[in-house]
Amino acid sequence: MSSASEILERESELVRIAAALDEAATGSGRVIVIEGEAGIGKTALVRETRELARRRGYGRLQAVGDETETPLAWGVVRQMVERSISRYSGEVRDAILAGPAGRALQALDVAPASGASDAEIARTLHALWWVAIDLSSTRPLLITVDDAQWSDQPSLRFLGYLARRIADLPIALVVATRPPSGGSGPLTELTVSPYVERLLPEPLSPVAVAAFHTPDGVVPCSAVVEAMHAACGGNPFLTGALLDELSSAGHDVSHPATAAAIGGLGPATISRAMLSRLAPDALALAGAAAVLGFEASPWLAGRVAGVSPDALPEAVASLVRANVLVGGVDGLTFVHPVIREATVAALGPLQCSAMHARTVRELHAREVPAAQLAPHLLAAPVGTLPDAADLLAHAAAESAAAGDPVVAAACLERALVERPGDLSLRERLGGILLRAGRAEEARPHLRAAAAGEAHDVRRRAQLLATASRATSALEGPEAAVAELVEVLADWPPLDQEPARLVLEARLGVTRSFVAPQRRASAEHLEHFTHLTGASPEERALLALRAQSGRYQNEPRAAVGELARRALASGALFDDAARGDGLVGWVFAMMSLISADDLETAGREIERARLRVRRGGSPVDFAMVTNCSMVASWRSGDVTATEADAEAVLAAIRHEPSSPEVVSLRATAAQLGGYTALERQDLPAVERWIADFDATEPTVRVIPMVWLHEIRCRARLAAGDPHGALRHLETLQREAREANVDPVMLAWRLPAAIAHSRLGDLDRAHTALAEQLAIARQSGSPSDIGAALRVGARFESDPTVRLERLSEAVALLEPAVDRLELTKSLVDLAESHRALGRRTESRELLVRAADLALDCGAMALQRRVADALRALGDRPRRLLAPGPGSLTASEQRVARLAVAGRSNRDIARELFVSPKTVENHLGRVYTKLGIANRRELAGALT
Repeated sequence: MSSASEILERESELVRIAAALDEAATGSGRVIVIEGEAGIGKTALVRETRELARRRGYGRLQAVGDETETPLAWGVVRQMVERSISRYSGEVRDAILAGPAGRALQALDVAPASGASDAEIARTLHALWWVAIDLSSTRPLLITVDDAQWSDQPSLRFLGYLARRIADLPIALVVATRPPSGGSGPLTELTVSPYVERLLPEPLSPVAVAAFHTPDGVVPCSAVVEAMHAACGGNPFLTGALLDELSSAGHDVSHPATAAAIGGLGPATISRAMLSRLAPDALALAGAAAVLGFEASPWLAGRVAGVSPDALPEAVASLVRANVLVGGVDGLTFVHPVIREATVAALGPLQCSAMHARTVRELHAREVPAAQLAPHLLAAPVGTLPDAADLLAHAAAESAAAGDPVVAAACLERALVERPGDLSLRERLGGILLRAGRAEEARPHLRAAAAGEAHDVRRRAQLLATASRATSALEGPEAAVAELVEVLADWPPLDQEPARLVLEARLGVTRSFVAPQRRASAEHLEHFTHLTGASPEERALLALRAQSGRYQNEPRAAVGELARRALASGALFDDAARGDGLVGWVFAMMSLISADDLETAGREIERARLRVRRGGSPVDFAMVTNCSMVASWRSGDVTATEADAEAVLAAIRHEPSSPEVVSLRATAAQLGGYTALERQDLPAVERWIADFDATEPTVRVIPMVWLHEIRCRARLAAGDPHGALRHLETLQREAREANVDPVMLAWRLPAAIAHSRLGDLDRAHTALAEQLAIARQSGSPSDIGAALRVGARFESDPTVRLERLSEAVALLEPAVDRLELTKSLVDLAESHRALGRRTESRELLVRAADLALDCGAMALQRRVADALRALGDRPRRLLAPGPGSLTASEQRVARLAVAGRSNRDIARELFVSPKTVENHLGRVYTKLGIANRRELAGALT
């Protein structure tokens, strides 16, 4: 084909690509998107990128998007993996399949079943991310995807997932694409991502066009160059194709008169002119290759085109000579997508549809999977195959499982055309359309399927429940609540129809999103207190009932019993893992922890951790660790709380701001701030809050209400009681609107302190009395003890103060909160000292010193030491200087390393990259003054 001898006017792009490769080789991954119109030279830049990477010793994976394969879920990911092993056989191939490449194929082969939730898709994406890490563990890795505009949606989601997490990996990701259309979707998100460097190749200048020459080396004269530049707009591919056409037509491009012949040859006509010179067999074969797609089999293309086996070799050869196709026995590929598109256009819609029909019949006879048939069935005439509806339904299930509801919906819509009136297809289509964000189209399908369901009452209830989700998306949750209430009015009571629970569970979940409905919801959920947790619906309702009880400060024994029945020894976690995520499980766990059943909570957390390590996503890990964090704080373990808070944020650092992720960030900020307060480190408290604010959450969630309490405490620590009360006023307003006021939040205690500092003791006592009342209502010794301890500060009579603190200590002795017990012991010791009882004070302080050390409460340790010095004692050092300098996360990583875990194992357990673990250990070695992990155990002792 006519061309230049080198890539022209792309020096700046190549410099930037080389710099990205050099940076990725050091472990700082880079993402480059090459974006531009067809023919602008994106493929040439990708080819040069691969050559630059080869010279640098990179491993290389590549894939090319293909319009005919866009509906094939995971097609691009499979292509890059399968290409990397296709040239090997025997033991070498087996060895490769035993490594990361095999794990990638396994991750795709065990992708979730039909109707998989986003939570399940996230687990597959995370498994593939680890494959990329492993592939880059011995040498840097280059991943290139050309023509990404034709990539399947699940593969594009993976590229986006990888792009957000590539910064500390030795990976360069280079994606070439035409400008995305539609303004949304994973490709658009990738191209506008802040993690991405975009290259936008410009059209060639006339000077560059002058460097082109014909296949036999003739260089165009200046007049022809000027005319070519005007006709092709500086597009490199079209310029070469135009030169080809001029040369084939017998024009002398070195003569100025040829410029006149270019006037009628614009970009739209050049490829058609190339095709017009082809013989009928060659043109038909080109059409078949265009229909079949990337690397089409020449023998299959010949059968589809109706070219005889004898004529096939010459037809292929003529297409290669004409620079239409490249390839031969192994597969046919178009020289450029522009030519392929022109070929499809030349076929016309009827002939193209007929070719797809022939392709369908040929492939079906060869028993290819339904997913490979689907793209051709969608373009073929109705009735091409008698079992088309079944095949399309099967293909839809695979697309849905891979997280591509758009393709799944297209398959099911066509299946309904093939088999009108099939209610099962309407049911599936309604669910898929809802996932695709097309609620208005989904709702009539779901309602029609429910109306036609005469035998399976439970299935009918499920369809109506799903239809209410469409209503919620279209008209808001209030409308969905009204719809469900109306539906339930016509259903028999629960003792006559157990399937009613399906609708009741959906009503409970929907009401939880409507603040004005929460009071009515709490009253309605009381009807399900008796449930045993025998089914997913019962467990969901019990989890909601437990959460309602927690928010309304019902007796902790009752709340704990509800939570245990909801959790059902791991069954609720299994329900959540198969469904829309772990939110319901978290509801039950928070209720259990608030009820002080940390033993059961610990077993649930460990069971969940094992499941998540085997195949969870970062959000799964963060949700389980979030529960561990709250349990650690409830038990008074400051160090573990801080480590969990840091682990939560590290795991979800790159996650989009869904309601679940915002809730996790808010809770981690709140409890991380608490741990900083226990160190009296006000700047750290402010950082926790500021880091959350910097994420700029776009949704409002309940845990954001709790953040006002830590903001209040920060203002108190800074000596600003007025600012503290302003935050509490906001908290009170938002808590009232949400109808929540859990005793564990204990916002009235800092309110009392703030009022007292402003001299308003009446309001301080009122706040304390309210907190003590709801603590006694709940019945938690930890919460009652905390209220008594803070209240004792406001007792002017030393004897009364001593009595209050003695009561607090007596309550807290058997309680779970060691930190609150320690604070009460220290306050009680100081009260004894004020009354001259030095022996009693010393005994309490010695015990408090041990507890403070166990809790990791550094400020409290210093306070104990000061109190002992005031008694004339010389307290022992409470904390070794070396390990004490480590952050909570560094301590956690160091302990895992001492236990014999590799960096990779630690990274997998904590859902971070190996580089993050390496950085943690590097800081640990520096702080402890050691050189390697062999010295780590001794340094930590």
